[in-house]
Amino acid sequence: MPIARHTRRRPARAYAGLTIPLALAWVASGCATPDRPDPLEPMNRGIFAFNEGLDRYALEPVATAWDWVLPQVVQESIEHFFENLDMPIVLVNDLLQLKFEAAGFDLVRLTHNTIFGLGGLFDVASMVGVPQNDEDFGQTLGYWGVPPGPYLVVPILGPYTLRDGVGDIVDSTAMAYAYMNPFWFDVVGLNEWETTGASIGTRGLRLLNLRAIYLEEIEESRKDAFDYYAFVRNAYLQNRSARVADQTDAPVVDEDELYYFDEDEDGDDSFEDYDDEDQDDL
Repeated sequence: MPIARHTRRRPARAYAGLTIPLALAWVASGCATPDRPDPLEPMNRGIFAFNEGLDRYALEPVATAWDWVLPQVVQESIEHFFENLDMPIVLVNDLLQLKFEAAGFDLVRLTHNTIFGLGGLFDVASMVGVPQNDEDFGQTLGYWGVPPGPYLVVPILGPYTLRDGVGDIVDSTAMAYAYMNPFWFDVVGLNEWETTGASIGTRGLRLLNLRAIYLEEIEESRKDAFDYYAFVRNAYLQNRSARVADQTDAPVVDEDELYYFDEDEDGDDSFEDYDDEDQDDL
């Protein structure tokens, strides 16, 4: 029986699966240090293997079909649409980080792409030279000095740190309450559980589209990586560290740098795992 409209709630459940892993990460946060950011590595590797199997046998085949059916320009337009939906969250995090100039650019980007880019399907703002920023609440926490905490692989959702996982929950909840749930709830007329399913489905659509866009890049990384788990972990941690520090123009590191191969004076190459390398605080 439908619930009366005035009594229905609009919960954001899409990230409910993050709560238990983040609780484990909180317990492990006391063991995480800048030179050892992955104290949960045995568990993380198991979850990573599960995610890889899910990707290999479920997501990748569907993404391959998606890529075959939809031209690249259509896939890019879909991603532009979702990026435009994210812009209010980016704008709020600009303000929380006291980046008022960036907030101004992002407001212009949001209005341009929404009005002239057909709801964000076309990135008109970039065509006219408006800079693009990518801020989230995890970066905001880092901006104000919150340490990243331990690295964590979440089933289906992938890599996080404790800080970024909390930030993702905040961002997704804010987006759901701002317009995702109201759209499905008020405009389309779905009930509470249908709204939750539609919100999760929307995120799944974006994930599928992104997987199709990066089919070749991911396959090449799998083939080239000595240890694909370590490659993904180190790439993620370095990327997040650079984004918190606003190193948007930082050069892309190659795989050797991600694995920290150092050459000894006698010419021998030695392998150093991320856990054994002295790193600056992320």
